[in-house]
Amino acid sequence: MAKVQSAASAIEIELKEARQAVAFYTRRIEDLEDILATLASIDAPSTTSRGKGAGKKAATKTQTAKPAASSSKGARSTKLPPTGKDFWPGLLTDTPQSSAQVFKAALAALRIRPNPEDRKKLSQRMANALSTLAKNGEINAEGDRRTRLYSRKSA
Repeated sequence: MAKVQSAASAIEIELKEARQAVAFYTRRIEDLEDILATLASIDAPSTTSRGKGAGKKAATKTQTAKPAASSSKGARSTKLPPTGKDFWPGLLTDTPQSSAQVFKAALAALRIRPNPEDRKKLSQRMANALSTLAKNGEINAEGDRRTRLYSRKSA
């Protein structure tokens, strides 16, 4: 009986490690696809402006130099969709929610996986919109500062 429990325990550990590996490689694939898309968008204008025999060394240099620049506020920030005044109240429910919950709802509604710069930009948009909507009386806001909870205005 002890051997069966030991084998089951070993299999559970192996299964846990396999699931972690799958999660790691899934994230890795998504990251690599994002990088590849960024490289394709960076490389596209540079190859069209050059002639047919413009030298591969120059193209290689731009490919290796650009990814570092694209991780800053470059091409990836443009993927953030617009969020107007009407977007934020639609995320609120009748039960009060924290700003973190509203932010998670926004990510789900936009169906994006933002990089840190885009996350910061979206968070600033949300804070500004929620503050303005609360001041105008279009949504309910209770509490103060970090404990503030937002909800839809009762009709």
